[in-house]
Amino acid sequence: MIQNRLAVFGGGLFAFFLAAGALLLYLFGTDTYTVDGRVAGIQNEGRTLVVEHEKIPGYMPPMIMPLPVADSSMTAPLEKGDAVQFRLAVGDSASIIALRTLPDTAVARNPARTTTPVKSAADGGTQMLQQGDRVPASLTLTNQAGESLQIGDYRGQTLVLTFIYTRCPLPTYCPLMSKQFAALQPQLRERYGEEAQLLSISFDPAYDTPQVLREYASKYTDRLDTWTFATGDSSQVERATGLFGVHAQKTGSEEITHNLTTALIGPEGHGLWRGNDWTPEDVRQAVAQVAEAS
Repeated sequence: MIQNRLAVFGGGLFAFFLAAGALLLYLFGTDTYTVDGRVAGIQNEGRTLVVEHEKIPGYMPPMIMPLPVADSSMTAPLEKGDAVQFRLAVGDSASIIALRTLPDTAVARNPARTTTPVKSAADGGTQMLQQGDRVPASLTLTNQAGESLQIGDYRGQTLVLTFIYTRCPLPTYCPLMSKQFAALQPQLRERYGEEAQLLSISFDPAYDTPQVLREYASKYTDRLDTWTFATGDSSQVERATGLFGVHAQKTGSEEITHNLTTALIGPEGHGLWRGNDWTPEDVRQAVAQVAEAS
C-alpha cells in the first residue's frame, strides 16, 4: 500500500513590496487606511511588521496582523510595544506605505485583545507533522458538494493543500492562496490529469458551509475534478490545522487572524511552504520531483 508522506522545504514567511511598487498601487486607486496600533514584532529583516492594531473602519476589526512594509528602513527604529500610526494601502495586495511613532498614551494597551484561539498543535492539541511523517488517512472533511472525504482518498495521488476562509479580507492572504491555486490548477491538470489534486481547507466551518464553499469556488475555477474545497466539524478542522501548524484566532464574529501554510503530499513526500511568497512555479517544480520519484 502506498503511504502519502510529508517532507519540508524552506520558505519565507511573507512577501513584501518595494517602495516604488507600493507607490504605484497608491497612485492608481488603491484604498488606503490610517491605522493606530502597537508593534507586536518585526520579521523578515524588517520587511514585515506585526501590528496589534485598532479597528480599521470599513475594513477589519482589531487584530494582530503581520503586514509587509514598503521600505524596511521604516521598521529600523522600532521596538516591540511602540505606539505607531501607519498608512495601509490595500488593492490586489496590502502594504504599509508610511509609518510614524506616536506618544505612548495615544494608543490603548492591547487594542486587539478580543481574540479566541482556534485550537492547534501549539495549544496542546494534535501533534504537528514533521519531515517524513505520514499524513493520517482518517482525517475526515466535507467537500463543497456536502460529501464526506478523507485524506486517505488521495492515496497514490499527489495532493497540494492550503488553508483559507472565505471571508478573509486581506488580499495577500486567503485570496492570494486561491489565486495561486487557480494559476496552478491548469498546469498540473495538463501534465498529470487527475493524478495531481488541489485541496483548499476552510478553518471557519460555522460560516463556510458547502454552499458557501461552492460559491467561493466558482470565483476561481470551473473544474472541481482536480480542485476540492472542504471544511469539517470542529474537531476535524482542529486536527487538520494542528497537523499542518496553522494557527488562527477568531476576532469578533467574522474575522480570523491566521498564518499561511501550503503543503505538498505525495507517495514519497515533499513540500511545506510557510507564508505567501511561494509561486505556482515553485509548487509545479516540486510536484514534478514527486512524480519522478514515484
